Amino acid sequence: MSVSTIREALGEALLASGLTDATGQPLRYQPHDFRRIFVTDAVVSGLPPHIAQVICGHKTITTTMNYKAVCPAEAIEAHRAFIARRRASRPGEEYRIPTEDEWDAFLAHFEKRKVSIGTCARAFGSPCIHEHACVRCSLLRPDPAPNGHGLPRSATT
Repeated sequence: MSVSTIREALGEALLASGLTDATGQPLRYQPHDFRRIFVTDAVVSGLPPHIAQVICGHKTITTTMNYKAVCPAEAIEAHRAFIARRRASRPGEEYRIPTEDEWDAFLAHFEKRKVSIGTCARAFGSPCIHEHACVRCSLLRPDPAPNGHGLPRSATT
């Protein structure tokens, strides 16, 4: 369906509904308005804003929050309520404070992910099948500036 076909069908449906705005004029919507309605409803219902951002394909969370037609305090409270509902449905031991050894192991994992040409994106607690020789690994995230200067290695040696 073309955009113009969708706009025409939407206009006809609104006209047939008899709904009017505050001035008595028939309601008018554009297809894009439904993205704003979706984001507003999703965030107010507790969907984390960063997930709405991914769903909508926005590059920044600011764009997503601009779509949302509620104030930031409402979004924060909705997210807190979502987290509370999620935590209530999960085993309590998932939210305990980690031991010092567990925390050290967690931090060590991320230190081991740093390799000379970038970062390994493997999940915490998963072994590296390449023993940190990640050149051809699909989990390697190359650093465009491996020496911190934004220059190829050969340009600094």
